Amino acid sequence: MSLPAHLATDRLALRPLAAEDEAACVAALSDFEVVRWLAPVPWPYGAGDFRAFLADPVPAARWVICRDDAFLGMIGLQGQFGYWLARPAWGQGFASEAARAVLAAHFRSAAAEPVRAGYFEGNARSARVLAKLGFREIGRSRVPSLALDAILPHVELKLSRAAFDAACAG
Repeated sequence: MSLPAHLATDRLALRPLAAEDEAACVAALSDFEVVRWLAPVPWPYGAGDFRAFLADPVPAARWVICRDDAFLGMIGLQGQFGYWLARPAWGQGFASEAARAVLAAHFRSAAAEPVRAGYFEGNARSARVLAKLGFREIGRSRVPSLALDAILPHVELKLSRAAFDAACAG
């Protein structure tokens, strides 16, 4: 299933990642408090890491989250649903708003499968956002964290179309 390259909400524009995003992305991921919750992101994060991610040939639905052309973070649905925001964007509802747009686009297809997501134990912000979207816990695991060079407890989640519709209606 193919998702749109561009999505929009009342406050946000979601667009494809571009080479011009390098400085903003590297700056945001230079904050350890952001990176510590992201399993596949190395620490420290540098320009080479950004370029490798940008060049990733794996077909992916991933977007930069922008407000008034300012880079706020990223969101994607590549195997699992995931997102991150630069620290100045925390606590303003941007993650939930961007997530609703991506998940609504996904569930527009009659063939849309349930969506999986997860978070490291202790990540209360992501736990709240994902619960608000209708995700439900389906198990626990241990997942490697590149930034922390450790295998950490992880909460596994799943979102059905019905659960998403109910969460958005309420």
